[in-house]
Amino acid sequence: MSVIFPFQLPTTGVFSFCNCISSTERYQLLADTDVQRARVRDVLKRAKRSNIQDMLEVVKTIEDYIPYVFTIKEGLEAGDLLLDAEIVTSWRLPLTASHLHLVENQRVQVPTIYFEISMTLLTYALSLISLGEETYQIGQSEEKWKQATAHLLSAQAVLTYLSTHPLQLGSAPPLDLHPSTLTPIIKLISGSLHLLVVYKSLPSTTSTSKPPPASLMSRISIYGLEQFSAALSLLSAPFQYDALQSWLQDAKSYATAVAQRYMAVERESKGDVGSAIAFCVAARAEVKGGTAAEILKHSSKFLQKKPSISGSSSSSSSGGGAKQKDGIQVNIRALRSELEDLEKSYRTQNDRVTFQKIPDVKEIKRNWPSGREVVAPRRGWVPPKSLIDWDSPEDVVEESSHEVKIGYSGQGQYY
Repeated sequence: MSVIFPFQLPTTGVFSFCNCISSTERYQLLADTDVQRARVRDVLKRAKRSNIQDMLEVVKTIEDYIPYVFTIKEGLEAGDLLLDAEIVTSWRLPLTASHLHLVENQRVQVPTIYFEISMTLLTYALSLISLGEETYQIGQSEEKWKQATAHLLSAQAVLTYLSTHPLQLGSAPPLDLHPSTLTPIIKLISGSLHLLVVYKSLPSTTSTSKPPPASLMSRISIYGLEQFSAALSLLSAPFQYDALQSWLQDAKSYATAVAQRYMAVERESKGDVGSAIAFCVAARAEVKGGTAAEILKHSSKFLQKKPSISGSSSSSSSGGGAKQKDGIQVNIRALRSELEDLEKSYRTQNDRVTFQKIPDVKEIKRNWPSGREVVAPRRGWVPPKSLIDWDSPEDVVEESSHEVKIGYSGQGQYY
């Protein structure tokens, strides 16, 4: 099962701040910054080659580097650090570059520390996305659900900061850092956060908790659908590569079908079995690739098999216990199977007890509820406090390597 698209991480070239900035008083800060950046470069290289045991190592390494690079930026802005040479770092763009694996993407160089900071934050956000997916795959305990949600919320906050606080990158910043590129990812994360709620709430043989109201879950699913649709419509031309588009289309289909699945359960609970069947038909058409009319035409075959469930209580392998890693198609196949069983049950009930007319699918779609947001964006990401008070000439900082400890938004929440 997949909760979000697996973005690739960028890589970066060798660079040393000590070669660009000379400062006897702050030499240890510069040296420590170079050490932290070298660790980032190494961990990204190993992540690219799949030599990383878990994404937590990537996230923590980038978190350790962020305070240092922001401190250097503030020192330059305050005039306490002076450039001997331009700061020119190189990064391979992860979003808008070619995704054909025949030739490796060329590194992009921009001569400013703001490019280094922006690419570091973009890499941080993408690694948090990967960590959220990884955490979800490890296990579906209550604690893991919370951790996966926290990672995705942190990624969303960092990307929002990047899109709303454009740094000084000149008149033509790299497309990966442009708001038109970042906004679809922010929408995607919002949809995935609500998809995570849906996964948690689907029926599971291992769950003992009372399921949430079907009316609420249908609206949550619709909100996820709205976010995935917005992300798809906002993709700019350089960002439109097949894997992401395909994932978003699948996510839209899944969210639509699961919304109709919950609406079917709600209608059946109110005695409107005919409408419940119509919603099942519409949902199956969404995940089967055919039209609702075609699905309805062939639905009689289900009556040839004994229903495996009855009423609105169903058992689904798409619930919270699975640890599939084959993408969202796994979720779609599980939902398709559940919908078939659900429709069989409702048709049997209708043929034997209720004898209700099955309304046209177009008619029931006119009465869709509005989407409901239940996972709000986190308070805006805030850059870390400088390791040095550049405004105080008497400031004395203990600058021993790897011993500077700071607190900032996002740090320390992974334990």
